[in-house]
Amino acid sequence: MSLKDVKNRRQEKMRHILKTATEVFAEKGYAGASTNEIADLAGISKRSMYYYMGDKDTLYASVIKEMLNGAYKLIDVNITDKMTPEEKLRHFILSVAQIGNNRELHSIVLRELLSGGEFLPKDVVEGLDKLFATFSSILEEGKKEIRPGDINPVVACLMLFSFFVHWNLVIPFMAKADVRTAEITALGTGVSDPLIDEVHKIFVKFL
Repeated sequence: MSLKDVKNRRQEKMRHILKTATEVFAEKGYAGASTNEIADLAGISKRSMYYYMGDKDTLYASVIKEMLNGAYKLIDVNITDKMTPEEKLRHFILSVAQIGNNRELHSIVLRELLSGGEFLPKDVVEGLDKLFATFSSILEEGKKEIRPGDINPVVACLMLFSFFVHWNLVIPFMAKADVRTAEITALGTGVSDPLIDEVHKIFVKFL
């Protein structure tokens, strides 16, 4: 077996462990999850899991870092320098919507924040700071075209994220109960172009 094959197999094993650990941490949180359970569900020995991923703290940090990297990569993919400030705003909203649609991410992060954030690695704060910085630059660039007032980017960004988290959690429940059917049907229960357009329209008016 070549060195490349060995490296690929190692990466595949690590991805499999991360996927399994993500599911367990999302369901039970850091305190409720055990390395024995994760190893059993991944179909490997606890010794092998330690070899590939380290101890529980290291594994938990790796899970969150992997999720955040995937989430914030959406911003870099969706926003380009060729866009106008208003286009950047729409694509930023789309990125936040997709991040908020990741149930495993906000299940883990919100669970830990509600319990004081003791086990959250610094990557969470660094990721949020990157999100706020990106939004601040969009507002700064768009002062002439979008004409924002004196908007605090932290407040506005958290408003966006909170909206999409709640949309993802509440709207499917309301749709199932046949409440506000016309409005929900028009926008869809997930991340859709009509929903992004509606939020963008409201947010531009708000600015």
